[in-house]
Amino acid sequence: MRLLLIAGVSLGSTIAGADPTPAYQIFEDGAFGMTLPGKRLLGAEKGLETTLTDCIMHAPAASGSALYWLELGKAGNVTTAKVRGSGSSALDACIAGGLKKAAVTEKLPGAVIVFGRIDVIDRNRNLGTFNPSPKISDVAVLIDAKGGPWQLGTKRLAYTENRAADISQALDAQSGALDACADKRAKTLGDLDLAAWLDGKAIVRGSGDTVYDTCLAKALDAIKLPSAASAIWMELSLRKAAEPLAPRTEKPSLSKEQALKDALTTAVRSRKDALLDCTDGKPKAKLTKLTVALAANKANIKAVTTGDPAADACVKTKFVDVTIKAADAADKLDYEVTLEPQ
Repeated sequence: MRLLLIAGVSLGSTIAGADPTPAYQIFEDGAFGMTLPGKRLLGAEKGLETTLTDCIMHAPAASGSALYWLELGKAGNVTTAKVRGSGSSALDACIAGGLKKAAVTEKLPGAVIVFGRIDVIDRNRNLGTFNPSPKISDVAVLIDAKGGPWQLGTKRLAYTENRAADISQALDAQSGALDACADKRAKTLGDLDLAAWLDGKAIVRGSGDTVYDTCLAKALDAIKLPSAASAIWMELSLRKAAEPLAPRTEKPSLSKEQALKDALTTAVRSRKDALLDCTDGKPKAKLTKLTVALAANKANIKAVTTGDPAADACVKTKFVDVTIKAADAADKLDYEVTLEPQ
């Protein structure tokens, strides 16, 4: 993630003696099809800066900051620009038009995608600050392959109004449709990375197979966004599914137990951001691990110690009756899960 401060025409802060605040700042968070160079990729020489500043300063004040998704041709021209999150569809469209004026002088290997965030000045408060930036989650989530040859997972995602835990649960709910798309890929093909944009009409790029990309986009479209101002971009990976657990033992129970432990670990870590929200504003609270109890296909938190009783109680409310699809009704297991891989 790189912060690129565009400060041509700026909004003067009302705080005495403070430096003027730019109308916006752009973060180039990631790219697909290339590695971002050490310098800024999206240049302002063709009118990007002037257009974006004019959009933001002359439209109704934005209520939020935004995500963006740009598709660039090999020559550096922006062929597609998507923006969502300012709270105004007209402002989003205006900013997207400005981003199409990006001057890209870097030699590109081919068509590429650049995605990130645009922090927009908060003109409502007029304190020389930006509206809150969209959030980014680096917590990887693997979607149940359900015995299929391919397994889809998220590597990183950014979102405006959703919560990471809600997105993870929505992906899990769509696992059947997502896996149905993956089943269309031949087992002989290689692993790959993909990128996706969701704003009510999903875009998926990266497989080289338009049938698969379209199928995956249709499945992702079923993820409900909380409002018209919501958007998500995702970095995805499609890998050959791991072989069914078969450790070097003749005891099948060991294989099933490990499968349950893996499922519980994924369930907890996919909700990491929501669990850590319980420690906000509680300086003594630290959450690194917890114990989960599995019974009747459902998992709940059995024990957690953060150092703050209120945080402990909050954490338990964030993980209630989570369905573990790998479990049978008779399966029972208590398992300690660390929030970070060891």
